[in-house]
Amino acid sequence: MRTLTALIAFTLWSVSVAVQGASTNLSPATYNSLNEIQTFLAEEQYSEAEEALLELEDDLQPGFGLALTYQLHGQMSLLQENQPQALSWFRKSLALNALTTVQEINLATTVAQLQLADGQYRQIINDLQPRLRKAEQQERDAAERKNDGNTQFIQPVTYVTLAAAHQLLKEYSPSIPYLQQAISRSRADGDTPKENWLVMLMAAYYQTEQYPQAAATLDDLLRINPQKEDYWQQQAAVYQLMKKPAKALRTLELGYAAGYVTKADSIMLLVQLLITQNIPERAGRLLQKHLSDNTLELNERNWKLLASAWQQGRERDKAIAALEKAAAFMDDGGLLFRAARMASQDAHFSESLRLTEAAIKKGLSDKDKPRALMLAGSSAYEMKDFRTAQRYFQQALTHADSAGNARAWLDYIAALEDYPLP
Repeated sequence: MRTLTALIAFTLWSVSVAVQGASTNLSPATYNSLNEIQTFLAEEQYSEAEEALLELEDDLQPGFGLALTYQLHGQMSLLQENQPQALSWFRKSLALNALTTVQEINLATTVAQLQLADGQYRQIINDLQPRLRKAEQQERDAAERKNDGNTQFIQPVTYVTLAAAHQLLKEYSPSIPYLQQAISRSRADGDTPKENWLVMLMAAYYQTEQYPQAAATLDDLLRINPQKEDYWQQQAAVYQLMKKPAKALRTLELGYAAGYVTKADSIMLLVQLLITQNIPERAGRLLQKHLSDNTLELNERNWKLLASAWQQGRERDKAIAALEKAAAFMDDGGLLFRAARMASQDAHFSESLRLTEAAIKKGLSDKDKPRALMLAGSSAYEMKDFRTAQRYFQQALTHADSAGNARAWLDYIAALEDYPLP
């Protein structure tokens, strides 16, 4: 309905301009009749307007006046939400080839916009493109006569309509020049280009892998509407495709600092970029914050990422805590075993033993089970708990991968018992 309302307003404007601007080409009677019909339409007196239109159409010969009358008849059909009938009247008007170039291209654009709703994309291109070329030539001729390079009478919406038809056919490359023209003309008139035009242009650049141009267009979109988080995400994604992760990170950091980047997937991308750009401490703090306030889901993936951030930032205690959290979502003890090894590396043997025992209890793979038994035994040994150490080394004897080392440890502990160190 919004599109239809816009079309009605555009068509009414173009008809009004046509009647007023071309009054010298109409007989006074025709001019007055057209104005009277416009009054009927404005007051929604459709029966009176229909009667007057049919009478005028019977009286007029093919030419400018009849073309305007057909156009006005189409306008009434639009007001009554009868688009097929409106298209029929507009086509009859165009077929007379009696309108001025400006009137013709404006009406052809209206027809094309109505066809968009019906999916007649190829027909739009076939019909509107030659009329646009004709209008552009007329525009250039007028500019030369006036010695004024700023002479423009083609509306930006004409170019956007053609671009839309191409894009709906997934023909992105030919849509680009039309969108560039629309945006250029809008700026020349002192207007800000419509946001959706820039979105279409950015999409065309992206689809044709013109990533620098896509990034520049996203800059324009962010200036127009920084509140739209998708633009920050898309800008970062484009920079990643350009293999410029530092710029991708800067984009998301700016958006986050300004309060525009708030979605979970945006925050996760920011965290990942911080890690890959060797800023793990900041990644860890950011991720911890949003896990704590429930912005991010408390799941295995996020806890593992947090552990990775803390580990890279040499914050092993925090990494171990994150791995324990992640392990709660796991069906086996793999993450607990990983945490236990980290604790052992920091000589936190009591913590290492506790975590290893929890990992074994939860269950480990055939590869990790013997290594975990050896880690539990060595951690207990470091704590001088020889009885516990022997128990785990004896269990490790039953695994081929660890039997040799386990026997060596057991022999060593036995020797210590026979010949204790002074």
